[in-house]
Amino acid sequence: MTHNKKKNNFTSSVQGEEIFGKFTSSFETDIHLYEEDIEVSIAYSKMLKKIGIINQSENLKIIAGLNEIKSEILKGTFKWDFSLEDIHMNIESSLYTKIGNVAGKLHTGRSRNDQIVTDSRLYFKKKTKTIIEELFDLLKVLVDIADKNKEIIMPGYTHLQKGQPVLLSHSILAYFSILYRDYERFRKALINIDFMPLGSGAFAGVNIPIDQDFLQNELGFSQKISNSIDAVSSRDFILDLLYSCSSLMINFSRICEEFIIWNTDEFNFISLPEKFTTGSSIMPQKKNPDFLELIRAKAGTNLGSLLSLFTTIKGLPFTYNRDLQEDRQGAIQATQTVIESIKIIKEILSEMKFNSEKMFQSAENSNILATDFADYLTAKNIPFREAYNLMKEISNTLKRTNKNITDLSLEDFQNISPVFTNDVMKITIKSSVEKRNSFGGTSSQSIKNQIKDSKNLLNKLSNEIK
Repeated sequence: MTHNKKKNNFTSSVQGEEIFGKFTSSFETDIHLYEEDIEVSIAYSKMLKKIGIINQSENLKIIAGLNEIKSEILKGTFKWDFSLEDIHMNIESSLYTKIGNVAGKLHTGRSRNDQIVTDSRLYFKKKTKTIIEELFDLLKVLVDIADKNKEIIMPGYTHLQKGQPVLLSHSILAYFSILYRDYERFRKALINIDFMPLGSGAFAGVNIPIDQDFLQNELGFSQKISNSIDAVSSRDFILDLLYSCSSLMINFSRICEEFIIWNTDEFNFISLPEKFTTGSSIMPQKKNPDFLELIRAKAGTNLGSLLSLFTTIKGLPFTYNRDLQEDRQGAIQATQTVIESIKIIKEILSEMKFNSEKMFQSAENSNILATDFADYLTAKNIPFREAYNLMKEISNTLKRTNKNITDLSLEDFQNISPVFTNDVMKITIKSSVEKRNSFGGTSSQSIKNQIKDSKNLLNKLSNEIK
């Protein structure tokens, strides 16, 4: 590719070949990877010295120059040249200015093809580790909330219709269960990311005695990629990461949707921290759950990035194609969105207030015990389908008269069917919860077991991290 050497500013009007230079540039994306690019170059310089391509003096000059460039970037004093195609060329050009022709030796045996994919793997390895750490902390918060709210009873829903009473901690542990699977997805994605492609050259390998074991150790990769064609042309590691991000954000979206519903006046189950709500421009009484809504929306953006890269890769022949320049932008945004979303949800959960009285009343002032009464009749040797239809008819009648099953007296039950006896009055919201003592169920004992198992799991993960 012929580089456009003519200097220009992105804010200026560009014409002719300058437009095409901007079109082919990956600068705005790759600038996120400057630290990894310098890290890779320093390791590569050390390797070139080790195999005798450069001497110690040249190696030290290159490393000093690269560290100076890194310092300038961190301070904001580095002069980015937007006319250059990418950050690699910017850093290389600046290195030439600082140390002269010695800078040219750094590119010996290295292609931008294996350089950028190495940069990318390093960058996303760091981001994935951050996500794993943040998600682990969120899982701990969820277990802590479940443990502190074991007594709160609320309605459980299907189709957003009240179905059966459950413990609030049961719902919270459902979040733990599904987000733990996302945690495992990121851990598996990290394994796939942690392969070193450096030393593959453009795609066919290199003709110098490159020491890839040394590079692997210097850069902290756990494994090398065994085929140079695969190394420079495959992006499944980004797809794995994007899928993990999409799955997590979709699950966050569902959780946020529940909180948005629970926060309405009609439900009034929770009170959100005020700093995570905003007011209306004309309605002063409003406290809008904007942060939750934005997380819900950003799930779609992450999913779009996954589908975009799938579409880009699906028709590519091996090896490197310029299409792969588009591989990183969506994933960079997706990982940052995930990190920010985890932190927001973690803090919202930590400061959220639960209206336990309202939750219990919502369960009690309904026909949510209909299934329990049907089960009661079944225990009296009435076929379940017959019991089901009877309770359905009773529920419909109660709705028309604005009454609930809990309003019925023993006499009312016995007028419905002589099968009902004194023990029917023992059926309550609390007894309904406690009867569901199956594995993973909503009874107090089951929840205690789930909390214990969750804590044991987190302790095991914590020891593995250490």
